[in-house]
Amino acid sequence: MNHLILLIVCLLSVEIFIRSKHIDLINSLIEVSKKTIHVISKKNVSDHWKEKIIPKYSIQMMKFSSKMLLIFLLIFCIFIIAENWFSGFLSFTFSTNGIIESILITFCYSYFKKLIIK
Repeated sequence: MNHLILLIVCLLSVEIFIRSKHIDLINSLIEVSKKTIHVISKKNVSDHWKEKIIPKYSIQMMKFSSKMLLIFLLIFCIFIIAENWFSGFLSFTFSTNGIIESILITFCYSYFKKLIIK
C-alpha cells in the first residue's frame, strides 16, 4: 500500500513543482540578485539611486523566496497528510527503498511527460 501512496504523492508533488514554475522563480531570484550586486558594486551609481532601487529589489527577492517556500511547504504538507492517513508512510518514504523508489518515480514521470508533451 505504501508503494501506491508514494507513487500518488510523488506524481502530485512533481505536478505541483512543474505547474508552479519553480525553476522560473529560481531564475528570477538569481536575476534580481545579480541586478542588486551590479548596482551595489558600481561606483558611478549615486547613493540616492541605490537607496531607491535596493529596497525594490529586496521586496522582489522576498516575493520570489516566499513563493518558493510556499511551494515546498505545500509539498511537505502532502507528505504529512499522507502520513496521517497511512501510518508508517514517512518511515517508508525515508527508508533506502522509499528514497530510491521516489527518485525513480519522479524521474520516470518527468521523462515520460516530456516525451508525451512534445
